[in-house]
Amino acid sequence: MIKKISAAALTALLALPVGALASPHRVQDLEKQMAEMSRMFNQKMAAMQQEIAALKQKQAVPVSTTADSFSPADWTRKVKLNGMVRLRGYDLQNFWNFDNSKDNDHWNVFRLKGSLKATIQATKDVTTVIQLTDQTYGEGVGVDTHNGYEGDNRDNKVFLDNAYINVRNMFNLPVDMTFGRQNLIYGSGFVILDGQSQFASTSIYFDGVKLRWHATDKTFLDLLYMKDQEGNRDNASNDDITLSGAYLTSTGCPYIGKSEFYILNRDDEGLGKNIWMYGLRLSDKLSNGFDYSVEAAIQRGDANDIQDQKAWGTKLDAGYTFQKLGMRPRIYLGYDYLSGDKDPQNTTTGDNEGWDVFYGGWPQFGDLLAWKYVQIPSGNALENVYNYNHQSSTTGEAVFSNLQIMTLGTSAHLLKNLAANISYSKLKFNHTYAGVSDDFGDYYQGKLKYQYNKNLSFSMYGALIAPGDAFNDTPKNNATEAYWETEYKF
Repeated sequence: MIKKISAAALTALLALPVGALASPHRVQDLEKQMAEMSRMFNQKMAAMQQEIAALKQKQAVPVSTTADSFSPADWTRKVKLNGMVRLRGYDLQNFWNFDNSKDNDHWNVFRLKGSLKATIQATKDVTTVIQLTDQTYGEGVGVDTHNGYEGDNRDNKVFLDNAYINVRNMFNLPVDMTFGRQNLIYGSGFVILDGQSQFASTSIYFDGVKLRWHATDKTFLDLLYMKDQEGNRDNASNDDITLSGAYLTSTGCPYIGKSEFYILNRDDEGLGKNIWMYGLRLSDKLSNGFDYSVEAAIQRGDANDIQDQKAWGTKLDAGYTFQKLGMRPRIYLGYDYLSGDKDPQNTTTGDNEGWDVFYGGWPQFGDLLAWKYVQIPSGNALENVYNYNHQSSTTGEAVFSNLQIMTLGTSAHLLKNLAANISYSKLKFNHTYAGVSDDFGDYYQGKLKYQYNKNLSFSMYGALIAPGDAFNDTPKNNATEAYWETEYKF
């Protein structure tokens, strides 16, 4: 209870006769009494204010209601924001055909992409990530998904690019679980990188669950169950595409920097495709300047409702960096082999030997070649060479297959913040229609990147494919691509 202020001194003052006030000594006494009264009054007021504040604090509703939640003051410490803004200016010519007279594949466009990502470290072992993305790339470029709903590439559509929960050391075991919409990138991206990308890798996410078991400090095993395409919800529709399997990664081998082994399954219900892939990758970057990556895989199972799948592919890269030279130049060689169907005109009987791209349909061999292999209903020059897209049900994916790529290239840091890369590749088909040459053509690429500061960079890319003899029966104008790019990451 708040105490009352004593009025004794005030009563005594009021009871004094008027004449008594004339004495000088009496005036001094009264001044002392008034000073004492003022001091007592201030003390009592301070006590009342403290008691009121204490009562308000006891009656207030707590901000946090669970043991694991955190106060607003912790947000600057537990919540991290990052993202990017990228603007590209493109000039693309003949990226589907080799005919200058047709402008449906001649584009002069801006491509603006922005992403904002929030990472919430709620507790030591639990993290939540939410990422929103939008891309402006021409209204007609977007791929309509099931039942005509807009895909993620349509103008002015912000979509959920990532949304997942990561739980580490689940149940105090060496196991991490990731639930939700997430990106998967393994190795060099030969077989897993590109999820629901549609055109031009706007997004690469999968929806699903990943379990990671840490067998040792240097070895972990990932178990995957992911949806690439989710069609109708009912099972009768049979229109989903699912990725599942296991991926083992180890850095504990004494003579190999990193070794990777995988067993993966791609189930495309619409085509009756159920392919199992078994592969390995070995890679290292040595202190003497040499680096290498060797990857190979075989595919077995059902190519469709009629044919069995019997295909294989490999991706080999090796390079040497001159570490003592100022620009640190690197020379490199590459060889890629993706098997093709020996009888490309037969799509109903026998085995299918054509490589299935799985989720390697991103520009891993350069941007222009990815455009050349984009799966479209009609109008691609590859249709005149072999039935390049008959094993794909996803419009917009780059269906790399039936291909050999032999590459020679070099890269260097021309200045402290300026990097350059140029390469030449010879392209060959493995199998073609009767009477069609296997000479795909010559592929030239070059890129410059200037790192303005930690966050901001400027880039330029140019590429040209000179068509080979495989296209003698069609127009043979060069396919070209050029773009400039400004990118800010934070």
